[in-house]
Amino acid sequence: MDLAFHHYQQKIKEKLETFSPIDLVGLDRVQMLNRVDTKFVFHINQFNDILDEIRENYHVLEIDDKRMFDYESIYFDTEEFDLYKFHHNGKLNRLKIRFRKYLDSNLCYFEVKYKIKGTRTDKKRIRTEDYKSELSEQEMALVHHNYLDMTNLKEKMVICFTRITLANKNFKERLTIDLKVTFDNFKDKKVFNELVIAEIKTDKTAIGSPIVDSFKKRHFEEISFSKYATAVAMLENIKNNAFKPNFIRINRIIENGKRAN
Repeated sequence: MDLAFHHYQQKIKEKLETFSPIDLVGLDRVQMLNRVDTKFVFHINQFNDILDEIRENYHVLEIDDKRMFDYESIYFDTEEFDLYKFHHNGKLNRLKIRFRKYLDSNLCYFEVKYKIKGTRTDKKRIRTEDYKSELSEQEMALVHHNYLDMTNLKEKMVICFTRITLANKNFKERLTIDLKVTFDNFKDKKVFNELVIAEIKTDKTAIGSPIVDSFKKRHFEEISFSKYATAVAMLENIKNNAFKPNFIRINRIIENGKRAN
């Protein structure tokens, strides 16, 4: 067990108990058709102070008395990692294919996420009983791409994390915060207990964001960060030049965090 992470996790749970709760129905009110997405990655040792600063501005998602939820996703790609290469090479239209399981509720979905012309994200999904190593006809019917051999899709990566979801009380912003992100390609594994990955979705009409203000005060940089692409770039023997700046940032965050502890 990582005792440092366990300590931070307990403190985070205590901080989240001071937030006002919101359920899934309330969270559905935070629907932004014209939104801006931003991501930040930072060290977990700064997270508790940030939660103190933003507590009055956000609700936390609560389901069955839980406020932190465990996710597990299995990503599919071709033998040659074509989906990864679409992202690495900057293709405007690309996609991710995965099974996602919500471990606390044991719900499982097959999902296809389309990035349209680099700006809009469309997600299609269907409920499934559990993971499968081969896709059914119904699942394959959700996958569309002109340059993809859909008969060649295989399990390539398992990604796990613990997620917190917050919603701004003005209902024009929501964010997901992921902890203990783990990459596993069935041969090697990397666990990032030190990192926090925050994705913020803000309505373009919203004025100001308390959490972005908190991040900027600490000089956090916005980052383009795909868990799947980062996992493949780190664990596979594959071209990864486009993601090396993120590797440098991640290493710097971890090293700076060690010196601060």
